[in-house]
Amino acid sequence: MDTPLVSIIIITCNRPFLLEHCLQRVFDQPYPCKEVIVVDSSVGNESEQIVARFPDVISVRLRGQRNNMPLARNEGMASSTGDIIAFIDDDSMVYPTWLQAMVDAYKDETIGAVGGRITRWPEPYCDQDAGSPILLVKPSGVSVAKGFDLVSEATVDVDHLVGCNMSFRRKALQEVGDFDPNYTLTNYREETDLFIRLKKAGWRILFVPAVAVKHVSARSAKPFFMDRPYIQFSNGRNSAYLAYKNFGFNWRTMSGQLLEIGVAFRRAGYLVSLGFAGMAAQLAGRAVGLGMGISWRAGGYRKAPKGSKFMQSVPPDGEGEKIPVASSRQYE
Repeated sequence: MDTPLVSIIIITCNRPFLLEHCLQRVFDQPYPCKEVIVVDSSVGNESEQIVARFPDVISVRLRGQRNNMPLARNEGMASSTGDIIAFIDDDSMVYPTWLQAMVDAYKDETIGAVGGRITRWPEPYCDQDAGSPILLVKPSGVSVAKGFDLVSEATVDVDHLVGCNMSFRRKALQEVGDFDPNYTLTNYREETDLFIRLKKAGWRILFVPAVAVKHVSARSAKPFFMDRPYIQFSNGRNSAYLAYKNFGFNWRTMSGQLLEIGVAFRRAGYLVSLGFAGMAAQLAGRAVGLGMGISWRAGGYRKAPKGSKFMQSVPPDGEGEKIPVASSRQYE
């Protein structure tokens, strides 16, 4: 299987501008054996108009499924024919090395899934720090995802990958089944659930840095988006479901859930205290500014500091271009 067919599935919802850029970068990939599938849950038809500009795209239209990423992924898989099935979001912009590096990784028949680096800052800022990713699922069901944006050259085995940049061997997916559609709302942990099943089935999951995308999440532009109540509800529900479904009811999963609740409470407390402190600082700053303004008005409009070249400039003979008068300060 020197040149396996890769099915690239792009999940989109109401983001036609990003979808167009995403598609263009996918088709710019030099690897020839690929099919591109767009699963569109948008309300309007703007995304359909974008897809129409790319005649080679297989379009899958979903209605009324706006917050069910697992279902959208499953529909894309059902329309695919590739030996490798890759998933990216419509706000994931693939690097030139993305597809070829992915295909190369699957030459090892023990590999069931491949993903890679996800940068979140523009160049050169994204390339300042180096390190290895930590993509771990603990026996308690608690997942850790750190360092996947760092500069790295090492290919490493991991427990899971991030959903905006992941791929699977078709044979592995056929063995473990589809994405679980119960991970709705924010769809948090829907991909982690599948990776746990892959690992239990004996497949390896590989992080390859060159399989890279730039992903500036549209959600990150919304202030405190991840701290909103319905987001917290969804993340808490999906995390608990993941742990109990895959690791059972035991002291490890229970303690893991309590630990994550504690982390959430600490963050909430920090945000509340930060809000009150910020309000107090804002009031104090405005009071000081008021005092400075009153002092300025009471003393009249101040002149420029002594020695200012600008304020000492005078026109010769009272007219014409102003010529700066040298300051009384001596420079060596």
